[in-house]
Amino acid sequence: MHILLSLLLSSALASAQDKVPVPPTPPPPPPEDSFFKTLVKQFSIGGQVRFRAEYRDPTSYSNNPAFFGYKSDDAILTRIRLNLKFSLTDDIDVFVQPQDQRAWGQEANILTDERNLDLHQGFVEVRNLFSEPLSIKAGRFEMAYGDQRLVSPLDWSNVARAWDGAKVRYGTKDFWIEGFYTVIRDPLTPSPPAPPVFSPAPTAFNGAAEDQDFMGVYFSYVGIAQHEFDLYAFFREFQDNSFAADGGAATGDLIDRTLGARIKGKDFGFEYTLEGMGQGGHFSSDRIAAYAYAATLAYQFDMDWKPRIGLEYAVASGDRKVADGKRNTFDPLFPFFHYYQGYADIFGFKNSKSASAYLKVAPSENVSLHADFFAFWLAQTGDAWYNDPGVAIRPRAPGTGASRKVGTEIDLHAKVNVGKYVKFWGGWSHFFAGEFVRKTATIGETNDMNWFFLQMTVDF
Repeated sequence: MHILLSLLLSSALASAQDKVPVPPTPPPPPPEDSFFKTLVKQFSIGGQVRFRAEYRDPTSYSNNPAFFGYKSDDAILTRIRLNLKFSLTDDIDVFVQPQDQRAWGQEANILTDERNLDLHQGFVEVRNLFSEPLSIKAGRFEMAYGDQRLVSPLDWSNVARAWDGAKVRYGTKDFWIEGFYTVIRDPLTPSPPAPPVFSPAPTAFNGAAEDQDFMGVYFSYVGIAQHEFDLYAFFREFQDNSFAADGGAATGDLIDRTLGARIKGKDFGFEYTLEGMGQGGHFSSDRIAAYAYAATLAYQFDMDWKPRIGLEYAVASGDRKVADGKRNTFDPLFPFFHYYQGYADIFGFKNSKSASAYLKVAPSENVSLHADFFAFWLAQTGDAWYNDPGVAIRPRAPGTGASRKVGTEIDLHAKVNVGKYVKFWGGWSHFFAGEFVRKTATIGETNDMNWFFLQMTVDF
């Protein structure tokens, strides 16, 4: 009897188990060598989020009526970058950096999108070509040479600079040399109009080239410890017929060359640089003959708070006479403005003389305090007063008896690092308007200027 009951119970349990759904067999794990892992040896991702608030009063010293009436202005700027690096091999990298930049409230309303997302950098870099220290980079990339007085990505800008082109670099232990070719602007050439149906001959077509190209060669000898000896040549060809000669209505092209040399070193606690630049070519029908130079000296004390003092003197030539067929105004190409002639951006490296003094102390590893002083003069009163982006604030003032003294500026700012990824930077700049500002004012400002900023950067 017990045997019979056991058999019946076993049969019932087997039947119940047959009705329980059996989970499907899981698929096999993907192979270790997937397509992505086969193509990319290493992948990294990072980025940056940056916020900056600015306030300026007055906004401009321009005598242009378009600026008159804007007593003060403020702005909040945002920049977001994403860094994607794909290492295909030990010697081949692909770098992609999309960037979104905007000023708060710049769009028409909160339902609009002006599509400020763009590709800031995107390039392929190949190194150790032919088993030599030779590399090639092609695509869209940032460039910086020397102290960035002539070529800089200008990271302070909410957009920042990047160039489309290619560059080749050869570097050894003692020296490196780099050559590049970039396209600033290359619009599509318009097609000639079709001739009239009944015309016996095609109509004339006067389409003009609008290419803007920038190229150069930079050599640096670094065979002596803590020293750099540089030689360089930069060339621009802006063939867009948009440059007007002095005193003439006709426009033409800009084709110039900038040759220079730079020495930078550190000895006995002192740091120094000396750089000289000459510029030639033609600006429309005017012949270019300009120059610039800069010298710096700094010393850092070996004591608490690590005080560092620095001095700088910089000159950029200006035009001597109007409509004499010569252009003596030095053009600093693509400089790191905002850094060398004061944070207020009121004075540029163009028809200028400036003397600067810097003081920096570091109360702790993550905090630094800065006090900078600047004095500004025009190199030639017969040339314009240019701001740091290189735009003429006030035109020439020959024969007015105006002083060359534009003014002085003091910058007080502090940097604080909160942990490894968060940085704060803020400060105040005050520009004391000089005699030139007061004597040449028509409807523009003559009072002093204040500028405040506070910036937060988050790296990840």
